[in-house]
Amino acid sequence: MSKRAATAAVMTASLMAGALLATPADAITDLCIARNGLVRVQMGTATCEASGKGSRAKAKGAGSSATATGGDHNKARARGENSSASAGDGNNNTAIARGRGSSAGAGGGNNNTATANGTNSSAGAGGGDNNTAITNGTNSDAGAGGGNNNTATANGTNSNADAGTGNNNTATANGTDSSASAAGGDNKTVTATTGCVPGTAC
Repeated sequence: MSKRAATAAVMTASLMAGALLATPADAITDLCIARNGLVRVQMGTATCEASGKGSRAKAKGAGSSATATGGDHNKARARGENSSASAGDGNNNTAIARGRGSSAGAGGGNNNTATANGTNSSAGAGGGDNNTAITNGTNSDAGAGGGNNNTATANGTNSNADAGTGNNNTATANGTDSSASAAGGDNKTVTATTGCVPGTAC
């Protein structure tokens, strides 16, 4: 082998070794996955717990946490730094938190769903059955519970929606700094729109 060929071979080997040892910039360092009472994956500072038949919990992000306990078929998913999701104290509850500092809680009954989308957003559904709380926006907040079949939806930065302390109530807040409350009775519907509504040109 010529000196030039030998040198090229050494350089190629070095480059290949470096590629194998390099850590991708988007490599996952904080992840936790639990199913049916067992933690299957735990990396970094993410934590999770799941107990009960068909229950699942997944946390992704530094300091994130997901818990699905106290019943069967509960599901919790947290994605984002310091995000948290908790589903339990009943069956078929689902909590999803997406965004840094976001939080979602569903439980205290059955078939409740809480979904928080956005930095520091929060959603809570429970204290009854078939309650749904959804937030979309930074610092948005939604709560549905204290009865059955209540729905609260907050769309927009600093928006707030509350439905509950009764049954079949619906509160919808659309836009920045909007607020809607349908509580203290049954079959109430309240919609508030102000500021900038997500998904529209403004």
